[in-house]
Amino acid sequence: MNGSEPGAVRLVDVEISRPIRSLRPVGDYEQVRILVRLHGRPLGTVSLELLDGAMDGGLLAVAVWDHLGDTIRRHCAQDDLAIPEKLTAEGLGGPGEMPCSWRRSVDLVVAPLATVVVTTCGGPERRLLATVRDLLAQSYPRFEVVVVDNRPATSGVSELLASIHPADSRLRYAREPQPGLSHARNRGAAVARGDLIAFTDDDVEIDPDWLACLVAGFADSRVACVTGLILPLELETPAQRLLEEFGGYAKGFERRIWDLGEHRLDHPLYPYTVGAFGSGANAAFRREALAAIGGFDGALGAGTLARGGEDLDIYVTCVQRGYRIAYEPGAIVRHAHLREMDQIHQKMRDYGVGLGAMLTKHLFRDRATFAAMVARVPSGARHLLSGGSTKNASRSSRYPASLVRAELAGLVYGPVAYLRSRRSSSARSS
Repeated sequence: MNGSEPGAVRLVDVEISRPIRSLRPVGDYEQVRILVRLHGRPLGTVSLELLDGAMDGGLLAVAVWDHLGDTIRRHCAQDDLAIPEKLTAEGLGGPGEMPCSWRRSVDLVVAPLATVVVTTCGGPERRLLATVRDLLAQSYPRFEVVVVDNRPATSGVSELLASIHPADSRLRYAREPQPGLSHARNRGAAVARGDLIAFTDDDVEIDPDWLACLVAGFADSRVACVTGLILPLELETPAQRLLEEFGGYAKGFERRIWDLGEHRLDHPLYPYTVGAFGSGANAAFRREALAAIGGFDGALGAGTLARGGEDLDIYVTCVQRGYRIAYEPGAIVRHAHLREMDQIHQKMRDYGVGLGAMLTKHLFRDRATFAAMVARVPSGARHLLSGGSTKNASRSSRYPASLVRAELAGLVYGPVAYLRSRRSSSARSS
């Protein structure tokens, strides 16, 4: 690492309704990224330089107010609270449960059963066990967890779960021997008992209110899918920080709704605004809607020749079929970003392949879709290549051109990958 390249970033949560503690030196950090919450809800992040790895609570409060004062005032107004004029180390205080709480949107007397599907191929035991532990500690009262093993012959997941949580009836195990993330997710949906089915991965840390906030997003009966906020679990290596510059997985801190009507996104690529809706590691669906659109495409996703694109595909399909998607930033998971540069180069290529594969599927779906997508080609090219596009706006001058080339190379290969993957998937199913 050269002297001009930033080092590891410390990640901290701060709840500003309570007293704001000073940050004490921990490790060799020169920067901190603070997730600011009010009444548990995330308002935004604030990035600051640290002096000797520390920061006084009063100075931290001032910095948060400088960056997010308008957002804090707006949140207080929505909760019918007095509008603060400043933020100090004492915090804002206030009564207990607020109107912004998920409990105001969910009738706990008739709360629907939710199934959480976690897909895994084995891997590090500690990560899967940590994810399962987080899920079993969710604040939402009615749920089950289905762990789908996509490598059941060799993973040892069944024995691992049985030895750790043998008596918890909320935890179930399912096998899916056919490789591919889409097949694993579809298996989880097939055995799910819940009316709502949430999906996550085996390498995430899950907020206690995650599932509750996803369920609350279905208060609008027209919503078929709810996605949530994905933050980094750590930003310790250059590769992890570059993934954030690529765009990361976070989609902002405002609730959003998308459909083909009044909530249509004002963007020339819509609904092919890939990545705008969310990511597959943090999403939930109504069971009947997921079944109506046919679940996840088995020719797309990690573990197939297409390498990805299954989440992009299902969100686009939802909107095209007339369903509504909601984004709920209170539903938070933290993703363990890859740590090494060679892994990030491969991930960028895989993202490109998955995107190209997904677009190929939709391009040849029918004549109307073909015409609509061809008309979007110039806008799509600008979106991919222009430094001023929303896709590339967060990239610094240090962002390697090799990562851009890897993504574009994958995109070019995507059509071939999809056709090969579809043939392979059909052959396995026959």
